[in-house]
Amino acid sequence: MNATFRRVLSLCIAALSLLPICAQGFPPQLNGTMMPYNFSSTDSIVPWSDDMKPVFINYVARHGARYLSSEKKVESLRHTLHDADSTGTLSDKGRLFMRLLQSVDSVTDGNWGALNATGIYEEQRLGEEMTRIAPDLLAKGEATAVSSYVPRVVMTMYELCHQLARHSTHISVSTSEGRQFDSLLRYFTTDSAYVDYLENGDWKAGYDRFVDTNISASPARSLFTTDIPQGKLRKLTLDMYGVLQSLPAARLEWQPEIWFSLPEYRACWEAANLKHYYQRSVSEYSSVAAAASSALLDDIIRTNDAAAAGKTDGKVAALRFGHAETVIPLFALMRLPGCYYPEGSAESVASEWKDWEVSPLGANLMIVMLKDRVGDTFVSLRLNGRWLTMTSPDGNSYGKIIPWSALRKQWLQYIPTSH
Repeated sequence: MNATFRRVLSLCIAALSLLPICAQGFPPQLNGTMMPYNFSSTDSIVPWSDDMKPVFINYVARHGARYLSSEKKVESLRHTLHDADSTGTLSDKGRLFMRLLQSVDSVTDGNWGALNATGIYEEQRLGEEMTRIAPDLLAKGEATAVSSYVPRVVMTMYELCHQLARHSTHISVSTSEGRQFDSLLRYFTTDSAYVDYLENGDWKAGYDRFVDTNISASPARSLFTTDIPQGKLRKLTLDMYGVLQSLPAARLEWQPEIWFSLPEYRACWEAANLKHYYQRSVSEYSSVAAAASSALLDDIIRTNDAAAAGKTDGKVAALRFGHAETVIPLFALMRLPGCYYPEGSAESVASEWKDWEVSPLGANLMIVMLKDRVGDTFVSLRLNGRWLTMTSPDGNSYGKIIPWSALRKQWLQYIPTSH
């Protein structure tokens, strides 16, 4: 049994222990950005022929599966349900939800937002996939990795890089993390125009209208035996969804059908999806989110340019690890298929722009730089496990092997001159 087979076998065994505990009839995609990475739909065959050779990998990723990011939502719900219980107005379904919140507390045990066993498995497997895609390239040389300071992101970087180091004793892997990378990986906290848009943007009114029209009060109403204002119930319904959508990634039993009908749960996903779209992508309200990711795209372009010129000083890969808020705007700025929908209405977004396709847990974009026999450079882009077919500005398809000079020119045009 060779080393590669043993690694694949161990990952398959680990996967069996991490199979999601799914609800009947509720697609896991409705958990949106909290959906664990779907390895079952990834492409297993590289799109280039033997006369092309990978010479560099650029990689940008979101952290892997985590526990619920904070106890704020759990505490708010628990306080509301406790008050109802103390006044004798908590229903049987309300008591069930209280027990669910206790389970979340017990399993999380203070590890709010931490990378969990599912996330560790995801990163190990993603590292294994990277070595399978370019085994000769990653057999030696240096891979450099940077991450934001947030512990789950740091751990994501370590897990994937550990897998690269396991692949070959001849590859050098260096890692670095910290607030010095905030402008690159957490620009959603450092770009003043973007921060202002998140706090004060016109998107809020559009989102609120969608919630008022589409979110049912019924799931939250089922928790109580007394009347509660509709607006408060709709907010509670969304909070319930926020807890329930986190359960599969945390390996907790997921049974939304106790409180939600499928259309009600889907409407909550549509609201969450719309909020991600308005806040992080290019929409009718603003392109400031995508513009804020310009420094990250510029870094990718410069790194690719060095690889095309053969000036990498022995580096074979540049890896960057961040958040959903890192990758969603970047993918929109790059105009990757499925990630850029600039003129969507609130009603059409869910059919054209899906957060679980753009940024599931473990989301990643791998850019493989290729050279042919005469030294011309090309790139292939792999988004969340699928090789992308890119098109030129005039609508002609490059296919999955894209001349680097052409794609470089496009991406430079998308970067605002003010950045």
